[in-house]
Amino acid sequence: MQSSLSKLLVREHGIILEASEVIVALNRSWADDPVAYEKIILQLLDFFSTYADGYHHRKEEDILFPVISKKNEMAGDAIVRELLDHHDDFRSRLQQIRSALGMRDYATVQAHFFSYINALQDHIAVENDELFPMADTLLSSDELELQFHRCQDLDSELGEERKQHLEMLIEKRKIL
Repeated sequence: MQSSLSKLLVREHGIILEASEVIVALNRSWADDPVAYEKIILQLLDFFSTYADGYHHRKEEDILFPVISKKNEMAGDAIVRELLDHHDDFRSRLQQIRSALGMRDYATVQAHFFSYINALQDHIAVENDELFPMADTLLSSDELELQFHRCQDLDSELGEERKQHLEMLIEKRKIL
């Protein structure tokens, strides 16, 4: 059975994957309206920096990863190190996208974003299929509930309204 903690993180993954669908839908749209394309890309960069990295990855890095590493040093440390490397790579990729956008090189922006979302999809699959089930097995129900509440507290600290706004932005963009 999936814990509340895993359900929360999987739900956030779903929203992040919805945002990646927006990127696919934007392909070559800069040819018709570069101003609108750039505006949406800026919103997506904000979403991935704030929501995916600021809210979601922070929950993993500050809350979940340390607990898993402590519970299972050998397996936990290996997967956690790999996932932390992915998070660092995602931050670098977002910076590459920002640089290309600053040069108005939209084809490169799109290529970097495609690379980013492909890596992100693989990363999410590892977490959903391996990490979260590992956490649900390693941690007691009380420990899982404690970590879930710590995640909720982090959302409150970072701004629940801002998080909900970013989620709504993705839902609206998906309609385009």
